[in-house]
Amino acid sequence: MRKSDENNVRSINRALQILKCFTWNERRFTLTEIAKKVDLPKSTTSRLLATLENEGFIRRDSGSNYYKLGYEIYFLGLIAKESLDLGQISRPIMEEIGQATKETINLYLLDNMEKVCFIQVESPLAIKRYVRIGERSPIWYGATGKSILAHLDESIWYEKSKELKRYTERTVVDPKEFIAELRTIKARGYSVSIGEKEHDVGCVAAPIFDNSKKVIGCLSISGPQYRFPQDTDYFVSLVVDGARRISNKLGYYESYNGFSE
Repeated sequence: MRKSDENNVRSINRALQILKCFTWNERRFTLTEIAKKVDLPKSTTSRLLATLENEGFIRRDSGSNYYKLGYEIYFLGLIAKESLDLGQISRPIMEEIGQATKETINLYLLDNMEKVCFIQVESPLAIKRYVRIGERSPIWYGATGKSILAHLDESIWYEKSKELKRYTERTVVDPKEFIAELRTIKARGYSVSIGEKEHDVGCVAAPIFDNSKKVIGCLSISGPQYRFPQDTDYFVSLVVDGARRISNKLGYYESYNGFSE
C-alpha cells in the first residue's frame, strides 16, 4: 500500500472513531472533549471535524461550539433500519448460546398481544424442548410471555390477570401474585419459569427492544427440567447478554442495571 493510501485509511479510521464517540447518553461534545476521547491532537481533531461537518455527518452549534451528529447520519440510520434482517442479526447470537448450553434457543415476537415463535435453534440432544415456528401462545404465562408482558403498560398486566388459568401446580393464578411477579421481572430484566405451562420444562428469557425503546419480543433458553440447572445464573447471563446484543443491533441503547429500562 502506498503511503498516501495508508494516510487516507488512517484518516477514515479516525473520522469513524469521532462519530462513535456519540451515544444516547452523550450527544454533544466540545472540540477538547472529542480530542481527548479519540486521543488525538486538537489540531488533527479540528481538521477531521471540519471535513465531517462539510459532509453533513457532524454539525456545530455556533452559539455554544458544541458538536453533534449531523442529518446525514440520521438519513443513513433510516436506510440501515429498513435494511435490517432480524434473522441475520439474531441467528449467530442464538447459535452461540446454543453451543454454550446445548439447549434450545428461541426468539419470540410480540404480535397482537400474543407471542409468536419466530426463530429457533434446536438443541443437538435427543431429548429437547421443541416449538413450531409460527406457533402462537398467550403472553401471561411462562418465562417468555412474562418477559415481554412485564415491559408493556401496567394496564395490560391487569387485563391479562383476568385470563389466568391453571396448567400445572406451578402456574401462577392469583392476580396479586401475578402482578407482583411482573414487577420483579421488569426490575431485574429477565424471567425464569420451571414447569409453569408444561411439566418438566425449564426456561429463562429476556426482552428484546427496538430503537423506539419498545419491547418487541424476547430471547429464551429452554430444556427439560432434569437437565436444567438449579442455579440459573449462567443461563440468565447468556440470555440477557444475547437479548441486549440483539436489541443494540436494532438500535436500542439505554443505561440499565441488569437489562431493565
